[in-house]
Formats: sequence, structure tokens, C-alpha cells
Amino acid sequence: MGIRHLHTFMEKNGGFYTVNMEREILEAKKFTENPLLVIDMKALHAIFSNDKRSLLCGSQFSVVEHMVDTFFKRLTDAGAELVFCDDGTLDPNKLEKWIASQNEKYDRMINVLDGIDAEPSLKEAADKFEQTIPYNTCIKLKNVAKRHGKFIVSKDLKCDQALASYATKFKALAVVTHDTDFLIFEGSWQLWHANHIDVNKLITKAYCKQELLCTLRLQWRQMAIWATLAGNSFFKYDELVPFLSEFGPNNQKFYRLAEYVRQLPLRNGKLDDDTVHSILGRVYWNRQVPPEAYEWFRQSVAFYQVNEPSKDSQQNDGDPFAHLLEDEHYVTYSILTDRPYTCTILFFDYRSSEIRNYYEIIEPIIARMAGILLYHHKEERQDVTLAIKRNHHESHSVVTVPATFPTAITPPPLIELISKDESAQASLLDRKLQLWRWVCSDDLLDVEEFNTVPPAFMCTVLTLYRLRQCGAIRIFEADLLLLIAQQLSKGVFDLTLEPYPQRLNPRAFRVGFLFQKTYDHMIHMAKVLGLSEEYRPMTPYDGHRFHNMYNVWTGMNVESEFQPIEEWRFYKHAKSHAVQNE
Repeated sequence: MGIRHLHTFMEKNGGFYTVNMEREILEAKKFTENPLLVIDMKALHAIFSNDKRSLLCGSQFSVVEHMVDTFFKRLTDAGAELVFCDDGTLDPNKLEKWIASQNEKYDRMINVLDGIDAEPSLKEAADKFEQTIPYNTCIKLKNVAKRHGKFIVSKDLKCDQALASYATKFKALAVVTHDTDFLIFEGSWQLWHANHIDVNKLITKAYCKQELLCTLRLQWRQMAIWATLAGNSFFKYDELVPFLSEFGPNNQKFYRLAEYVRQLPLRNGKLDDDTVHSILGRVYWNRQVPPEAYEWFRQSVAFYQVNEPSKDSQQNDGDPFAHLLEDEHYVTYSILTDRPYTCTILFFDYRSSEIRNYYEIIEPIIARMAGILLYHHKEERQDVTLAIKRNHHESHSVVTVPATFPTAITPPPLIELISKDESAQASLLDRKLQLWRWVCSDDLLDVEEFNTVPPAFMCTVLTLYRLRQCGAIRIFEADLLLLIAQQLSKGVFDLTLEPYPQRLNPRAFRVGFLFQKTYDHMIHMAKVLGLSEEYRPMTPYDGHRFHNMYNVWTGMNVESEFQPIEEWRFYKHAKSHAVQNE
């Protein structure tokens, strides 16, 4: 992420050192009361994904949450102030990159699925696929982070730029990230590499920005030009390969590129248009210069100028929905501004219809979500844009789906949906819950007995109802998932003592991840409706427990286990034309 090959360049040229994070914080306290750490949230999944066996089980959500909580607490106990930033909604400029990344991830997951189908031991599978298992992004690290610090919201949606700007403005001790773009931003803060953090010892590698500057013999204003021509998310590396090949082998190209940049004339620290066009002529020598190339170049250089407002930022000053980002209404913002609602996949096998089609399971949920948000804006738009993969042979792509509007119930206007006023929330609660049920299924619209389900379990029951109605899961699988949710809430078992399963049942492997991803969409719906946090708990899933109990439940009658959850098993009555033989 960031500039291609720059990590390797820094490692080979000694541009890093080891830091004890706790010690650095304590040392900084001699000069400031609460040393500031600015943390790139998207970089943290790698830290808490080291246990590949647990990842293949679908993770132990509560165990990971405790690890994250402990990590942040140790930093704040040492005296640090923590500030976090993440991407929120997908930047349209990064859509092409997102699609390529998701396609590549899907191919990797298909290889893992084929491996699981061969039913090796869990350890053999984890060892074989150690480098290809994706992080479990269903684990919402942000929910834990909010207990320990604040989030900054970038209205222009360029998280990296907002993070670097904040770190520079408030004189941060360090930025925690895995993104080499941060070696290019000017600022006196340290750069602590997230991928190298040892959460037990609180040590990591720090990359030295000043060392890179000196090695390349450039000034800060020149670094943005150098990074642009080295290849980043604005100016793609593949576009630059012929140009960069002129500078010799990989171990020389960064030095020689810097030499080229030093020769470029700057006026008041900037390149004039003639120089930019001259650079592009050199980059695309004997090739057609794309009409977008000038804008790519200018956007890239501007991206690294943390003290100058970007053009995008100025354009967003008049965004009537920008306030939604400040309260993390990212899905609502995406739908109302017609940005792509991104739908990622986690170990779903589109080659088989055994657990149905993921797109067909979630598309009606999203269409109804859009129908609620656009209900009072029908004259403006009646559809929602998704970025999704619909089948095995089709790439991830952007598709437009008609919104499904409720007819038997009127959604409140947006301002009432997201109001935090307690009396307003109380007066609208029944209608919000009815809308939530309607999003799941028409059959639940008037089932008011559903409101007897405790708030912490409503999302689980709705998720299971949806999956049962689609014929994606069997009744005993729904019961097992709900029972585990209940057991987690009551502390029935010690999570740290729950053993790894010996091997994974291929169907259970798929069902566990399908539950997590569908639960995500139901949680998004609860947020859209402005339901309080008690209705939006962390995914109540423990992969070790699920697989261990699945193997037991498959071969025995377990009716006696249902007593704690019997009153919540509304999915028993889910009407489906696709229910499997059980």
C-alpha cells in the first residue's frame, strides 16, 4: 500500500529502527502531558490476525475484541492520547483499485475453499494457506477503538491525507500505519509500522522519513513528485513501468528517479503546466498520453500537501449530507449521495448453489434499505448503486438496483430516523423495529411478538430468519448459531479454553462466514434506522465453539439444548420455496 517497493528499499538501506512504544510514550511525556498517537484503523487488522487457525474457524470475536481493548488500554495507560481515522465510504477514485483487490481476494478464497473441501486437519490447512487467508473484517475494531480515543472524519474521504494533516497540526508523537505514503508527507512525527507491532511486548519497527529524504537528496516539495513518478494509488505503477525501466535495475531506480526529480524546475515550490506536460511526454514516450494523466499527476502531488485544502475538500463544503459522516452513518451517506455501497465477500463459493447465492440473499436487504432512505426523495432517485460480485464468472462490478419502497408503513424522514433525542427515539421505536422486520421479510411486518426478543439478539434472529427463508441454512444450523449467541451473552463457556476443532466441516466453514456477512448487512440496517447500540452488538460468533458443536450436533438429537432460545426461534416458521431437505 502506498509506493510500490518502498518498504523493501527502506529495509535494504537501513531506513528503520526498532521502537518500544511504551518507552517512547513515557519519554515524550517529559515534553507534553499526553503524547499523541494517530492511528490508521485499516492497518490494524493485520496485527490481530496472526492466529491463522482461528481465522479459518471464523474467529473468536470476543477474544479478538479483548486483545484489541488491552492493546489500546496499555497505550493510554502509558499516557498516550489516541486518535483514529479510517476510510468510512469508498472514495470513487479508488473504485477500480477496490474491484481489482476484491477479485484477487476472491480467487485466493476459492483456493482456500478447495483446500477445506479436501478436509485436512485444521493445522495443515492453516499452514498451507498462511499467506493467503484474508483478514476477518467482520470484526469491527472501530467499536473497540472508540472506547479509547476519538475518530477524525474526513469530509473529502481521503483518510490518509486527513490523518497526516491532523498528526502534523497537533504535533503527534507518531503515526501508526502500514502505508508508505506516510513517508512522503511532511511532518516531525515518527512512523510506526503497524504490520510489525508485537502487541505483547509493544515493540515495532519505525521507518525514518528524514533518512529517506537524505538518501534521495530531495527536499520535501520534491518528495511528492518523486512518489507520484514511483507509482501510487493516483498514478498507477503499471502506467509507469516503461518509464521507470529507463532508470535501470530495481536497486538503482529510486536513486536515479530522484536525480531526475532534482533537475525539474520548481516555481514557488510547484511545477508549472509546461513542466508537467513535459514530464508526461517523458513518461509516455512512444505511447499515447491518456487524457486523464494530467489530472492523475496533479491530484497525486496535491495529495501529499497536508497544509493545503484539496479541490475535493472545497467541493464538499456544500455537501448537504456531510454531517452524516460525523456520526458514522456511512451507509446512509453512500445511498443518499449515490456512492457505491460496497459488498465484500468472505469465503462464499459462487460455484455452488448449496447455500444459495450471496448476492440474491443480500440484494433485497439493501434494496429495502434504500427504499426507506429514499422514500421521501422518490422524485429525485429510486435506485441504489452497489459494488459487488454477483456470480462466479462475473468480476466485481458496479450495478444499479431498484429501491424497494415500503407500502404498508411510512418511514420517518431522515432527520427523525437519526435523531438522538431520547423522546423522539422512544416514540419511533415500534415503527423502526417494524421497518427492520420488513427489511428482513414481508412475513414479519406485523409479527409484533418479535419485539419480545431481547434487543441484543434481534439482529441475530433477523439474520437467521433471512438465511432460513432463502434456504441457505438448515434449522439445526440456525439453532446452533443462536444458542452460541446466547451462551456468549451469559458467559456459559470460557472462550480462552475452547479448543481448536481438529478439522473443519466444509459446509460449516461456509455457513459460519455467510452468517457473519449477512449479520453485517442487518447491523447496517439497524444503524440506518438510528437504533441504539443495544440493538447493534458485535457479531455474536465464536468459530471454535461453532465448529466443535457442529460436529456434535450433526449426529445427534439436540432438542434438549433449545430451552434457553426456544422463544426466539421465529425462523422455524420462515416460509421459503427453497428450504432444503433436512
